[in-house]
Amino acid sequence: MNIWESPPFAARAAPVLWTPTATTGERFVSLILVQFQSPNRGEIATPIAFHPKQLRAMIGAKRAESALGIMQHVAEFMQQQMIAGADFDQVVAPYDGFDVGTTTSIKGYSAKQVVDTAIRTLSAFGTRSYFEDDEEQVQRDSVPTRQFLRSLRSVFAQNDDERRSRFNRTIEVAGAAGMTIDYAHDKHLIQVTSLPQTAPHLAALQKEAESKILELDITASILRSNAPAQSALLINTAALNTAKTKEASQIANELLARLRFMSGQKGIDLRLVRDPFQAAQILEELEVSHGLTNA
Repeated sequence: MNIWESPPFAARAAPVLWTPTATTGERFVSLILVQFQSPNRGEIATPIAFHPKQLRAMIGAKRAESALGIMQHVAEFMQQQMIAGADFDQVVAPYDGFDVGTTTSIKGYSAKQVVDTAIRTLSAFGTRSYFEDDEEQVQRDSVPTRQFLRSLRSVFAQNDDERRSRFNRTIEVAGAAGMTIDYAHDKHLIQVTSLPQTAPHLAALQKEAESKILELDITASILRSNAPAQSALLINTAALNTAKTKEASQIANELLARLRFMSGQKGIDLRLVRDPFQAAQILEELEVSHGLTNA
């Protein structure tokens, strides 16, 4: 690479400012909107400006958990709008107190460098370690599913440590390597996946969903030999609900039809959820049902 050449990666970026408490007027950059102009025009990123450890050190573990859940939900909500074609000045948040700031241009020699520069440029407290940690880990979930699960855990568990412990459970079966289940409580085993937003997302999300169905089927089958087990697949339908074109709807429906068939063949209950709040309501209903059964 010729160091005298112009950096090949270019993007527009804008901070998303959050005022958590209107009475104090305190305001900070919570996340960044990034839209690449080259080399892959139209690619979107909505990174959180804070590393979780950094936020916990600043405001404490419980408040940080709540704040991260809110910011992650806002990031996913805004990302969906941008993928659907909304410009920065058209993007809105699902909650009051969030505003999009001034747009700036960012260049770099990689997509990671562009995002890192955007955070450090637009946020006084931004840290690049957030992305280093995120990329170094082997991610089990796609970005939309990971953000959805984080928001779901924040909404459902809040400050309840016992509820929080039900998520991302590793269950040992038949002495083999443990199977990871997104949510496990009593007899209920639940996996979470998402529908694709664009054609390039289809292959990755299909692989994610099919892997989770396999894990769910194996775990439930073995556990049923000793105790009742009920398995379910929650599908985040945000991509379908926000689809603006016929092609986008077709892509999402293509995977949904496949997952309906596979779930039916395996006896897995398939539940469609439009957002983490609806998913949390399902978990609440299962918990209440369990309590009534044991009463």
